[in-house]
Amino acid sequence: MNRQDHAGAAPPDGGDPAGRPVRATSPAWGGLAIMVGLIGLVVHFALQPEEEPTRARFQRRPGPVRSVAYAPGGQALAVGRSDGALEILDLSRGEPRSLLTAPGPAIHCVAFSPDGKTLASGGLDRPVSLWESATGKLRSTLAGHPGPVCSVAFSPDGTTLASGGVDGSIRLWDLPSGRERALLRGHTLDVRSLAFSPDGRTLASGSFDGQIKLWGVESGREDATLRGTDRRVYGLAFSPDGRTLAAGIGSSRLGAKGLIVVWDPSRTSDRGRTLGQASFATVAFAPDGKTLAAGGGDRVVRLWDVATGGDRGILEGHEGYIDSLAFSPDGRTLATGGQDKLVGFFDITAAAPPAPTRL
Repeated sequence: MNRQDHAGAAPPDGGDPAGRPVRATSPAWGGLAIMVGLIGLVVHFALQPEEEPTRARFQRRPGPVRSVAYAPGGQALAVGRSDGALEILDLSRGEPRSLLTAPGPAIHCVAFSPDGKTLASGGLDRPVSLWESATGKLRSTLAGHPGPVCSVAFSPDGTTLASGGVDGSIRLWDLPSGRERALLRGHTLDVRSLAFSPDGRTLASGSFDGQIKLWGVESGREDATLRGTDRRVYGLAFSPDGRTLAAGIGSSRLGAKGLIVVWDPSRTSDRGRTLGQASFATVAFAPDGKTLAAGGGDRVVRLWDVATGGDRGILEGHEGYIDSLAFSPDGRTLATGGQDKLVGFFDITAAAPPAPTRL
């Protein structure tokens, strides 16, 4: 199988499955001592450290987390794990509402339909599966990929599901009939990421063959291949206005760092603009389109101002490789999933977050 897994540092067992706040110590002096030598008398004044909450909390899951996705209303988060379990976390209670599958072959990707009623999943030795998100009932399976499924994405109107496989193929499925209506061929390796444009007319695909392609959804034909990368493409995301396509690109064999590159999809001959260098796997735009988040092998999430390319901060706390990111619909929270078995929830409403310290 033409695929590379990234194992993060092994986290300790245990942890509160319902999540716990993480706090950081204030930069104020932890203690101030004034020594006064008067006939051997020592006067000691101590100022106790003040604690203030960081904007991060974590839930430890039973297995490595490969994919996370918010329900459209923001009340639930889908979690796909490497141990084969697929969960829907009830965010009001901080615990699983539905455990959709028993442990088995890894779940690589999850996505909610625009109306939130259906959850799609794909993975290792699994067909694309459609689940009733309210009950966890399996609605149907979409057979067609000859091997593992790396990526799934719903069109904005919910009538089409796209899926990408390790064989380099992309399939477009008509919903709710479940019939395959188009087979898109052009990639030669794993189609790791898929993203529909907000108007639903274009599907972007990123592959381990180093190519990013734009497809016409109605025609089923390749419209363009973007220039600017010959490395593995791990993540893709369209901005909410459709004017920017962002990609998380892997490091080179010669040791060059990974890249975050953005394109104007209407100018397919451009080579794109690089926002930063680090180890990246996954990217996500905030709902207002002003902030881009990216995470990967360096165990942190980096934030950028999309318009200026300016650095908006680093979110810390993961213990291993970060595989997936998802903004809440209101844009206040960024959910993360990692090989360290952690699901993170970062409040990004204020600037320059302090680094969380584990209690």
